Amino acid sequence: MLVTKRVIVFILSSLLLATTGIAAPAKKSGASQDTIKQYVDDLKKNPGDHALREKIIKLAVSMKMTMPEEAEKHMARGTAYAQKAADAAGYKKAINEFEAAANSAPWLALAYYNLGVVQEKAGMLAEALQNLNYYVMAAPDARNVRDVKNKIYALEVDVEDMKAGKTAPAPAAPAPAAAGTGLAVAGKPTLELEAEKSLNIIKMPPPEKKSKIPTFIGSWFFKETLRGEEYTTQAFEIKKNAAGDLTLAPPNRGEDLYASVSQFEISDKNLKVQLRWKRKSVVGYWKTETYELALSDDGKSLTGAHNSKSIGGRTVDADRTLFRQ
Repeated sequence: MLVTKRVIVFILSSLLLATTGIAAPAKKSGASQDTIKQYVDDLKKNPGDHALREKIIKLAVSMKMTMPEEAEKHMARGTAYAQKAADAAGYKKAINEFEAAANSAPWLALAYYNLGVVQEKAGMLAEALQNLNYYVMAAPDARNVRDVKNKIYALEVDVEDMKAGKTAPAPAAPAPAAAGTGLAVAGKPTLELEAEKSLNIIKMPPPEKKSKIPTFIGSWFFKETLRGEEYTTQAFEIKKNAAGDLTLAPPNRGEDLYASVSQFEISDKNLKVQLRWKRKSVVGYWKTETYELALSDDGKSLTGAHNSKSIGGRTVDADRTLFRQ
């Protein structure tokens, strides 16, 4: 009996030793929202900690981060100051606001882009270079990333010349902007201020895939209720040109607000449209409207989803039924 007990003890001890060598299930890698929040709090105490800022940006790229109200406020104020800037003092006010936005939401690519634009105008070339690099890090798939990288390379030359004791380029004087063009980056190559925070690459349909389905032709409208009152709103108009191809025209919503067609695709009875809106009077304003609709069998209506996104991260999803009028 004693031998049996010793055998059992030996077996149990062997199993215990074996299990100690089995690794515990690995915890999932990646940072939580709380972790990033703590990093942001630390960054606010030391905004010059470039390593921490880069760490936050890299972590946030793979996460869906929201834009805090504080950053919203500073972005709006920075845009207003940038629009009014007439000298270095005016640019400085815009810089302070965009820096505050970048410290409140260090993952916000647009804040770094705007900083780079305005800092170069103020002659702060090294700082502009740093922030445009942050922009590329925060938005590696941005549709203007090629232009931004070329701008970075040009700024590197200017910064090298400054370090070598050569005269730095004079800050750019604000030029009267054409309606709707926004701010232009000084020097060559040039960029325009980009306001689209999602920075998604929109794939345009090739010319050979233009549709010739006549049943989509017409001005399409939908009804919506605002503040208790019902309104009829034009969504878009589809026309047929001389070649028999369908083209899409955005609705007219006043002189200040204008749209371009980012996407127009028809497949059988399915239609996808994306419009990108800007305001002539507000630098940095943007809004996108995306429709994914299906044509009814009788051709009288389009039904499906309508998504609207605008500056500040505001998103509205709605089911729509469009009709011709």
